[in-house]
Amino acid sequence: MKHHSIAATAATAGILPLMLAPLARLDFLYYGVLLFLPLLRLLRAKSASVLLLLGLICAGIGILLNNPLPVFRPWERLGMFALLLGGIGPLFGGKYNEDLSRQLFQNLAVGCLIIGGLSAAGAVIGLSHGTGQFSGLTPHSMILGPIAAIGFLYALHRTMERYTESGKVSILLSIAAVACLISILLASSRSALLATVVGATYLILHLPRGRGLMLLMVGLGCLLLLPFSGELLEGILHKMNSAREAGSIFSSRAELWEDRWQEFTEHPFFGVGFASQRIITFDHSLQSGSIEPGSSYLGSLAMLGLAGTLPLLAVLVHALRRGMQPRYFPPLAACVLIFFCIHMLFEGYLISAGSILCVLLWSCISAALPTHT
Repeated sequence: MKHHSIAATAATAGILPLMLAPLARLDFLYYGVLLFLPLLRLLRAKSASVLLLLGLICAGIGILLNNPLPVFRPWERLGMFALLLGGIGPLFGGKYNEDLSRQLFQNLAVGCLIIGGLSAAGAVIGLSHGTGQFSGLTPHSMILGPIAAIGFLYALHRTMERYTESGKVSILLSIAAVACLISILLASSRSALLATVVGATYLILHLPRGRGLMLLMVGLGCLLLLPFSGELLEGILHKMNSAREAGSIFSSRAELWEDRWQEFTEHPFFGVGFASQRIITFDHSLQSGSIEPGSSYLGSLAMLGLAGTLPLLAVLVHALRRGMQPRYFPPLAACVLIFFCIHMLFEGYLISAGSILCVLLWSCISAALPTHT
């Protein structure tokens, strides 16, 4: 086993406690990853991302200018984000780091597939370890949705890859894809479901051959689930009915979006401070220091301003463009990034280093970028 594969495997083991509720007590391993991996990648670095360094510097300036409330721990959280970019993100370049990034993303995608599939199997016996609608093996249903979505996209990608190479369809991967789709529906995350549909559509449209067969397989999978649609769609339909009664399909996000937009318009250049808020939407934020942006884009603009947000988004867009070029990376990275671009409209984790979704996002960005070129 090559050195970068060993490092990626060790990092995957440290990240898993963020994904699996039964391993939540081992989350300290993730902090070990944030200390070890940046040092390893720094030692192997051939270059550094100027854009990410600029974003981090602007974030620090924003904290100095605004002096956020201590309960939000802005310097501590900025330090964690810097370590995440150094260890998991594309802060450090070089051939070794590129290989490590791709292997880590591959490992995490396989992990998402297994967790999404087993969560669906656990639903049969009523197994749900976390909170929310249905969380399966994950800490919360809002985490299960994206994890199962990445697992579904990975299974779909591998199925297409095998069909393109051999003309055969993997039954096991097809079953795993259906199981992950069940987990997405049971998690009742409308944003995850929408983003999955968009990502899968991109993947199918970029299949060299057999698009019709893949569409037929997806259709058959949906038909198989049709008899259980009542149970699978119950949570999503309940949310949609509640939103309709509230007068808007975005009723659960509208107040958060308005508050973040107001913070941005009042502090457009450097924001209100990293991982901080000036307008306290929910009272519990003042006790716990928790942040609920409601959107990664609006949250980043509010907290970092244009100076800190634009460099991060430039890296995201660059990774998306590179991921769409198969000579750099198979389209799996592109369709997962498309998923994240849609999902981040409704969930805020772009700069939240303590979130598994932030880890998965920056791992995918790093894998899509050819850092040694």
